[in-house]
Amino acid sequence: MSRNSVTWQDVARRLAPDEAFIEYLVSDSGSLAFVVTRDTIAVVDLGARRRDLARLVEFARGTVERRGSAVTDSLWRGPLRRLHGSLMAPIEEAGLLAGKSRLVLVPHAELHYLPFAALVDGAGRFLVERYVIAETPSASVWLTLGGRPPGGGRGAAGVLAFAPKPGALPGSRQEVAAIARFAGADGRVLTGSTATEAAFRRDAPTRRVLHLATYGVLNKQNPLFSYVELAAGGDQDGRLEVHEVFGLTLAADLVVLSACQTGLGSGALADVPPGDDWVGLTRAFLHAGARHVVATLWPVDDWATAALMERFYGASAVGPDPARALAEAQRVVLTAPATAHPFYWAGFVAVGGGAVR
Repeated sequence: MSRNSVTWQDVARRLAPDEAFIEYLVSDSGSLAFVVTRDTIAVVDLGARRRDLARLVEFARGTVERRGSAVTDSLWRGPLRRLHGSLMAPIEEAGLLAGKSRLVLVPHAELHYLPFAALVDGAGRFLVERYVIAETPSASVWLTLGGRPPGGGRGAAGVLAFAPKPGALPGSRQEVAAIARFAGADGRVLTGSTATEAAFRRDAPTRRVLHLATYGVLNKQNPLFSYVELAAGGDQDGRLEVHEVFGLTLAADLVVLSACQTGLGSGALADVPPGDDWVGLTRAFLHAGARHVVATLWPVDDWATAALMERFYGASAVGPDPARALAEAQRVVLTAPATAHPFYWAGFVAVGGGAVR
């Protein structure tokens, strides 16, 4: 999926004028951000050590995930503001993001677990309120994914949505019903016992959009066996596991994993793997042929997710630019008092190649 050699000029040529590409490198001796725009590359010393960033990420996630508590609700802004001060403020202060409205981020180490959308600046604004945020595994992968033709060049069309657990996840029924309305006659929705792993394997390779509204299970010890849960049937157990996804051949422009922790990969926050060997569902679907994947960083709320996804699929940019569609949906959801807390919207991330222009 990647190329052998990529230069910063290769990345710069693919960027839009309002776009910046930021790749992070964190270590115990310090951390750097490599920032590429259409006409320049710069290296910014972030002045932060990996262990300090890891502690902040863990604390921020802990306070965000335990929503509804008067104590934790008063704590999450602090670490997210400090993380903005370490990871974004030095880049902005260097003038590198002037005139930019879109960021392509390559996280490193514990930053894979960070909800960048919820970083809070000095004026109290969330990062997603100021930028469209996309993530990608690396510069070479971003270029390769961006070069994939729509529908994989194989004439794939339509939406395929699965909601195998509508009883346990009633919001998933609302979620796929909204998708069916937007998809029209070109969409297919399977719920309950019809939403089988066998049906996914049979039909997914011919669809441009795949949506799985279900449970996700993270296997921290062996991430190749993390899975999304579908219905069993025939000779399939209903567990679509990472190692099985690697073996698929897809033509999807977009895969939405509307389930818990589908964006997490190898290890746990306290046991991050070395290098870039970040195995998980997101990487597996990109490897299988998807151009973009929308996934989650923590166990998400059923009803809030349904509301966010309805906005997401209603956005005009959902096909050519899922990151923009996600940002627009998050901006709407965070303005509603019932879902303003970052727990309800910040756990969703868009990963993949560039927007279709």
